[in-house]
Amino acid sequence: MSTTHRPDYEAYRQECTGRTLKGLSKFQEAYKWPYINLQDLSSKYLIIFINSRGRNPPSAFARADVDAAHLGTVGHFIPEPAFLPSYTLFLDGDKVETYGRLVSWEEDNAAADLMLTKRQFSPGDGLKAFELQEKIYLFLTRCCELILHDFAESGALLDASIPTGITTDPIVPPRPTPSTVTRRLSSLAIASAEAPYRLPANIDFEDLRETFEARLSEAESYLFDLREDPEIFADAVNDWSEHRNDALLDTNGDPHPTGPHTQDFWGRVVSNIIGDAYSSYETYFLLHEQAALLCTLMEKYKDEISYNEQLPKEYLIAILKLKELLKISTQAPINHLQNIQSSPPLRHHFTRAPQAPGTISMHITPKDESNPFFHKLWFLLLILWDREKRDLFGLTNIVNEFEQLIQEPEERKNLSSYVLHRFSDLAMLSVALEQIGNYRPWAATFDDEFNNNHQEEVHKITMKDLTFNTRYIKYMDSVLRGIVPYCMPGDGKFEYPADQKRTKQNTEQMILAEKNLDFFWDKFDANWKKLTRRSIDACFGGHPPINMREIERTPAWVEPLQTKATPQSQRNTSAQKCAHDEENNKNQKKTKKKKSKTRNFSQPSTQTEAQPENLEPELNAELPNVEEPKVKIPHHLMRILNTFFPTW
Repeated sequence: MSTTHRPDYEAYRQECTGRTLKGLSKFQEAYKWPYINLQDLSSKYLIIFINSRGRNPPSAFARADVDAAHLGTVGHFIPEPAFLPSYTLFLDGDKVETYGRLVSWEEDNAAADLMLTKRQFSPGDGLKAFELQEKIYLFLTRCCELILHDFAESGALLDASIPTGITTDPIVPPRPTPSTVTRRLSSLAIASAEAPYRLPANIDFEDLRETFEARLSEAESYLFDLREDPEIFADAVNDWSEHRNDALLDTNGDPHPTGPHTQDFWGRVVSNIIGDAYSSYETYFLLHEQAALLCTLMEKYKDEISYNEQLPKEYLIAILKLKELLKISTQAPINHLQNIQSSPPLRHHFTRAPQAPGTISMHITPKDESNPFFHKLWFLLLILWDREKRDLFGLTNIVNEFEQLIQEPEERKNLSSYVLHRFSDLAMLSVALEQIGNYRPWAATFDDEFNNNHQEEVHKITMKDLTFNTRYIKYMDSVLRGIVPYCMPGDGKFEYPADQKRTKQNTEQMILAEKNLDFFWDKFDANWKKLTRRSIDACFGGHPPINMREIERTPAWVEPLQTKATPQSQRNTSAQKCAHDEENNKNQKKTKKKKSKTRNFSQPSTQTEAQPENLEPELNAELPNVEEPKVKIPHHLMRILNTFFPTW
């Protein structure tokens, strides 16, 4: 048995360094059974594995078992499947008579179509499934024999007879329902780790709709916060500027010709921030809309969907459009992750060659490839950035492995919050793609249907909906021309002490920061309208961003009211001082005094606060009507609360 998690990746890393492996790998077991390894099965996954295989027929796992050897098959690291023309191998049903039927195309006219659309198997792939499952079931049976050794010795483990002392009433465990099998797990890390050992999950469009709805709400809130909160805007600019490779010094200690000391650099940073924010909004709006449509269509065609027939055309095209949208959407986070070398936790691992005059390409290389950092994390990133290798390994597999890796504290400390956020988006999109890929048996036909029958139609309707991304994002650099100094954070124009005690100085600074931010956005909106002849919100076809509220601004400072102390209050103050001096005397009886304090963020202090703590109202004094104090919650906290409590 292989000893480490994903032994096929380790085999590839050892055998394919700097060259293409020719011939079969010496790590056959690693490529054929990557999920049977000591590291993973020394945990609860073994019980999950036994449970899922014991309660479901082999036909439920046949395609998944073949797909698990994808890297070895596509890379030609394991033997090619046998070839037998004009036959289809049926791997369906839960009986010996139906599982593994070899059917001639002459006897069954539908057999050829079922094989070509991968709803059934070619003889070679079917034999590979038998080979893989033979070892899996022998392994799990042997595990059960060792765990239940008393039953094994009595011969009852694989026999219908029940040993004495055991009830003769058969206990039939309930078969897991689809909702149980496909339930949402607590995190992507747990879900991806358990998936190979569970019953393959089917697609859940309602789950996808809810996921995209939450991400859409976040995108809308972020657009609003960039315009309202100077601190959020400045933090975004600083974060993005720290994750650009042109921010790195070269081997001579010199900055990039258009590095952080130039306006061009900050123009590119702000252009990327605003462009990405609006682009993300449109992307998740369309994904949410398409998932909602598929929920409706699945219900509409539930009586027409048949295992042995292709999906209804309207339903099929809607699925292909969602898949195309997801594939397009993954490019943005992948591109953002290509600047990971400049991330503060990692930049000490890399060096940038001096920029050649008249060029824009940068050459960034590792300082020491023997560093442990380059063994796992960097290895996965190189695969992710290479389209050919990404197709070889599979995007979902790479993301799942990445997610498992960053659970280790030593690996996670290498990733900034910016990088983790980009990866979070990529992980969410890859999970959605994986669900579409698990919509068996029809998922095996999606690529063929798209390439041969519906590519032009799907591409046309997809590009038509991506209004901002295809027609307007190109104006971003031109809109920022001449107004970049108004958004550069270096001079403190966006300093926003909202988390500090409210004083006159802090209030005036907050008002100034808000005015600076408003001034920049006013200039931006004016330039945008001048270039495009419409507001930026009108550049999204029929789905403009929704402003949930009016932008709030800090009111002017109001001096606190000064209250003249009365003789009674002076006597109370003296008594309080005396009591404080003798507080260590345990025999003295202490009097608990009431303390009244109010706080209102819109008016930094009140009359009550200006009075001594122990001030008591004079006799016969009429108490004023005091309005209940209001607490202003920062917008980023409101966004979190709205996510957890959407109806409050």
